[in-house]
Amino acid sequence: MPMRWFVFLIFAVLLNAYDVTITNVNSDVATLDKYVKKGVSGVVLCPYNGKNIICARAVCYGKKAKLLVYKELKNDAFALPVVLPKKGDKILLAKDYDRILIIAPNQLEYLKMKEKYKNATVISSDNFAAFLEGIPSRENFINFAKKLNIGRIIFVLDKIYEVDANSFYAVKKYGSINAKYKEIFFTTYPKFDIKGKNIIAYYKSLIKE
Repeated sequence: MPMRWFVFLIFAVLLNAYDVTITNVNSDVATLDKYVKKGVSGVVLCPYNGKNIICARAVCYGKKAKLLVYKELKNDAFALPVVLPKKGDKILLAKDYDRILIIAPNQLEYLKMKEKYKNATVISSDNFAAFLEGIPSRENFINFAKKLNIGRIIFVLDKIYEVDANSFYAVKKYGSINAKYKEIFFTTYPKFDIKGKNIIAYYKSLIKE
């Protein structure tokens, strides 16, 4: 039985994104016309009444993509049309990669990353800390990113990890860092107890590769 996909209009021009074309769909797996780095996520654009609408989410791996239901704009007050991703539809990738969250061990490393990614919009780690009651889970990161349209999370660990905020795959890692975490991450909010926790190892366990 085919999956159903709620569909939503696109309300803004999406910059710093790129697209690939679906060449075949088999259940919830799409074949793509181009190779895409493992873990890069995006949205499927389906033609509907002369417009492109979002009909699914996608997480890519090579020339394949896993199709997922797009729930972000669900509104039970409206009867929404149902459209299935199909051959010829586009997947818009990395659409929010210019909005980032930085997870760093201290203010110095945080400011270094802000400068390094100065062309991106940096969402303050204080905003994230305000939502937390303790050490953040993968779901905490993903849900916060969806609320604020964050595309990438930059982790300063033993290396710099650029993580897709939807799939939580590391889409890039580089450098060598001697980071030491005394808090869950740099924030001006009240302290979180991390006694006995190896924060670097913990964050690395959350990141998919």
